[in-house]
Amino acid sequence: MKKYIITFSIAYALAMVAVAAIESFFDLPGGSSITCLIVGGFAAASSFVKDHQRVPDKAEKKTLIWSCILASVLISVVATVICLLIFPETQAFIQMALTQLPAWIWLLAISFTLLIHYLVLALSFGWMAKSFLKAKRS
Repeated sequence: MKKYIITFSIAYALAMVAVAAIESFFDLPGGSSITCLIVGGFAAASSFVKDHQRVPDKAEKKTLIWSCILASVLISVVATVICLLIFPETQAFIQMALTQLPAWIWLLAISFTLLIHYLVLALSFGWMAKSFLKAKRS
C-alpha cells in the first residue's frame, strides 16, 4: 500500500501547488483543497488498478482511505507551516482564529472536513477505481 500512499501524496502536493498558483495568479479565493484530494485519490486509484488489474478489496480500500486522509492532513500541516514562514502576516489571523473560535466550532469543522475527505477517497477507491478498471478492459 505504501506505493499508492506515496502516489496519492505526490499528486496531492503537486495539485496543491498548482491550485495555489492558479488562485494567486487569477486572484481567486482560496479553499480548493477538494480538487487536490480528487487529483490525489484518482492518481492512487488509477495506479492501483493498473498494477493489480482489479479494484481494491474492502480491507485494502479501508487502509487506502485512512492512510490517504492521514497523508493529506500531514501535507496540509506542512504546507501551513511553510506558508507561515513565507507569509508571517498570516500568523495573526491564525492566532485570532485559534483563540476566538470556540472548541465546538473547531471540532465541527474538523469533523466535517474529515467526512468530506473520507467520502471523496471512498469514491476514488470505489466507483472511480471501477471506472478505471472498466476503461482498461475495453
